[in-house]
Amino acid sequence: MTTYKTAESVCKGHPDKLCDLIADSILDACMRRDKASRVACEVMATKGKIIVAGEITCSEKVDIRFIVRNVLREVGYNPWKFTVFVFTHQQSTDIAAGVDTALEARNGNEERYATIGAGDQGTVYGYATNETQQKLPLPLVLAHKICKRVDECREGKIIKGILPDGKAQVTVEYEDGKPKRVKTIVVSVQHDKEKSQAQLYADIKENVLWQCFEDFPFDNDTEILINPSGRFVEGGPAA
Repeated sequence: MTTYKTAESVCKGHPDKLCDLIADSILDACMRRDKASRVACEVMATKGKIIVAGEITCSEKVDIRFIVRNVLREVGYNPWKFTVFVFTHQQSTDIAAGVDTALEARNGNEERYATIGAGDQGTVYGYATNETQQKLPLPLVLAHKICKRVDECREGKIIKGILPDGKAQVTVEYEDGKPKRVKTIVVSVQHDKEKSQAQLYADIKENVLWQCFEDFPFDNDTEILINPSGRFVEGGPAA
């Protein structure tokens, strides 16, 4: 039986990834200063604005605005073109109490159970696959590779005229549950207004796709779409 699986990944300058990078960097800074930090941090990006909100409990002060601007600079944006809004406060004392002491410990069973609580309840499930060394589905691994390589080509100036925003989507054809071939590759990359679509297509195929598909090559029938929507000059949070 023939089936298809599709997965998507995004480049560093894509707003989704940018917000994740900022939140992760804030968490890292808190943990470096206080290993017992509690960080529930959300980030939103829009044109000219970065909003950071949430509950952060850390024994030392963390300069969130500095962290945000540093991430913007590292990703490839001008940090001074963004206004940074920070709305954070410490974790609720009620929630903190549930984390400080586990329910079992509060009921007098601290000798048999862990004394630290888990905080908010949650259920997470998933599964690994032997399709790849990463134990992830092949289309996702390939999409991640493309975006990582696009970022490398931009940062290393291997491809001129490309900007921070971008995404990739890969569709793999499966036969009886096993990857058979690459059906479709879609890459969208933000670029300077002077860069032609033809040159961008050639640059991405030569400097990105050939390298990313060495282990599982695409074939002559693979549909390759580079910036299929056309011009992609305005990108990132502004778009």
